[in-house]
Order: sequence, then C-alpha cells, then structure tokens
Amino acid sequence: MLFQKTFATLAACAALVLSHAGAQAGEVRIGTVSDLSGPLASTSTKMVAATEAYLDMINANGGINGNKIVLTRRDDQYDPRKTPGMVEDIITRDNVVALVNSAGTANTYAMIKAGVLSRHKVPLVGVFSGSEVIRGPGSEFIFHTRPTYHDEVMKIARVASTVGVKNIAVLYQEDGFGASIMKSVNQAMQENGFKMVADAPYKPGETDFTAQAKKIIAAHPQAIFLMGVPDAVANFMKVYDAPVGAAQIYTLSFVTPDHLQAAAGEARIRGIGITQVVPNANSAVLQISKDFQAFLKTPAAKGVEPNPLNFESFVNLKLVLEAIRLAGPNPTAASVTQSLKSMHHFQLGGLPIDFSETNRSGSNFLDIAVVGRNARLYY
Repeated sequence: MLFQKTFATLAACAALVLSHAGAQAGEVRIGTVSDLSGPLASTSTKMVAATEAYLDMINANGGINGNKIVLTRRDDQYDPRKTPGMVEDIITRDNVVALVNSAGTANTYAMIKAGVLSRHKVPLVGVFSGSEVIRGPGSEFIFHTRPTYHDEVMKIARVASTVGVKNIAVLYQEDGFGASIMKSVNQAMQENGFKMVADAPYKPGETDFTAQAKKIIAAHPQAIFLMGVPDAVANFMKVYDAPVGAAQIYTLSFVTPDHLQAAAGEARIRGIGITQVVPNANSAVLQISKDFQAFLKTPAAKGVEPNPLNFESFVNLKLVLEAIRLAGPNPTAASVTQSLKSMHHFQLGGLPIDFSETNRSGSNFLDIAVVGRNARLYY
C-alpha cells in the first residue's frame, strides 16, 4: 500500500513537471499572407525576414508568457483572387491567433468581401494601405495602424499651403485608387485655394512617363503632387528633368527614398516631401524607435534596412506581441482580439494607440519627411 501511494505521488509530480514543461515549450502561431514572389516581393520578403529575425530574438529570451511565437506564411503573389483562400488556409491549418502586415487594397478588400476574418474571428493587425474601402462594413477584425490616404493628401495640402503654394500639378493613376485620391485632392484644392494647372493621369502598369513629365513641367506648377504607386512615382522622377527647385514635390507614404534613388538617382529626388505614418525610426526620444534601433544592432537583424516600411512592420508586430502578452499564457484568436480592443489610450513605446470596441483606426500619426543626402529622410 505504501509503495502504491509513493508511486502515485511520484506519478502526480511527474505529470505536474511535464505539464509545466509543456507550458514553457508552448507554441503560439501568428501568420502573414503577403506577396513573396510577385511584384511586391522585394519589399515583402525583407519585412517577413525582419519579422522572423525579431521573433527569434524574442524566443531566445523566453518568448511571450513562456510561449514560443512562430510566424507562418502564405504567398498570395499580390493576386486578390488568391488572398481569401490563403487566409482561410493559414487560419484553419496553422491555427494562428492573429495575422500581421497585410499588403494591397484589392487583396484586403477581397478578404473582406469573402468574410474570412469575420467567419473565423481572427484579427489582422496592420495593412499597408490607406484606402477607405477596407475600413467599412465587414472589416471589424482589421486593426489599422496608419491613417487613410485622404488624411495623407490633406496633410500635404496643409503643408504646401503654409509655404504659399497656389498652383499645383497632379500625377494620378486611372483607376479606382486614383479616383479616390483625386476626390481628396479636389477637396484639398477647395479648402486651401489651390488651382490645378496640370493633371497627368497614367494607366496602371505604365512605365514611360515622359509625356506626363513634359506636361507638368510646361505648366510651371509651384508644387507637384505625385499621387501614384511607388513604381509610377519612381519612373516619373527618372524622366522629370526640370531644374532643381522648380517645384516642390510631394508623394505618399508607401514611396520609399531607397526605391526613388535606385530609379532616378540621388540628385533628382533630393528635397521631395514624403508623408510618414510612423514616427522617425532614428528618434532618440520614443522607446519604440529605440527598440527598433536596438534590434537592428543584433546579429539576427543583419541586412534589415532602417526604412519606414520596415519600421511600420515592426510597430505592427510589436502590437500583436503585446496583445498576445495581455491575452495570458493560453492566447486564442478571441482573447487576442479582446486585448486589441482594450488598447484604449494605449502607449506602444510612446506611440499612442487608440483601439476600442468600435474603433479600428488605432493611430493618427502623420508627418512629412524630406529626402536629403544619401536618400536619408529628415523629419
């Protein structure tokens, strides 16, 4: 009898030890569905690599609540027809508690239209798009960390107005994206008393912007609003040969100075104003920036560039990890969603985040950076 009691006690202790070991070795999965082999692959693959590198660092230091955080991925090749199925697959097969860093207005809208996030009640944190079409009905499980394109256009207009700009030229894409942007531009013109001296549309996928550049140069605008996608803006600047300072040039946050410099050279892009939806990654004040800088100095972050897009993806990842931490040792998609909703007047390393039961636009940070020497942003 004594032997039996002793054996039972030892068995119970062993089970308890194994139970704690299992908790320490638990795995929590987050997912990303992005373009890893299509037109955005050069940017997306670097952001995914940076995400995995940061998670390696976090896991090496004990993970979150003792759990290892694992990133699982799917490649939708920037094809909106593939995105909903990829999201469905990553949720059902990999049991992710959250998605992070989605790209593409059309891709995200396809996800909303299919209802895949709402059906499985899995949150997505961070979409690299400021389109308002992905913020309407059906987007309740998407937590945005950037303002809208409308907000960016109005910010540019306010800045241009303060330096005395009255005449503007606009480059825009001839599709739904461009139509939405031009609606905002027209509102900005009315509110700031601008006159449009040249409008230069282009077709999606167009690569030769010689005609648009000539039209805009001939109109002698005081400011040029380059409201196109990154490749279009880069190709425009490649052929834009007006004298330096002939017009102040502004463009949207998804355009990076590295991309511009590679296409047009440093001299042509110096002085361009680019809206920014995250604080300066080189800030010596904000803790979130310091965290990013510290990460870049680790061996795991070798090759990760300190550009705004990588910093934005870092901010989104940190937000997901904080939501997982708040959800406790056994997080689920439901508890992570609730953690995100609870981030009312929340500070993420000094960056204000304000989600709630009804609000899914967590940050209204906006600034304009100016491209300087070596394609460095100053703001």
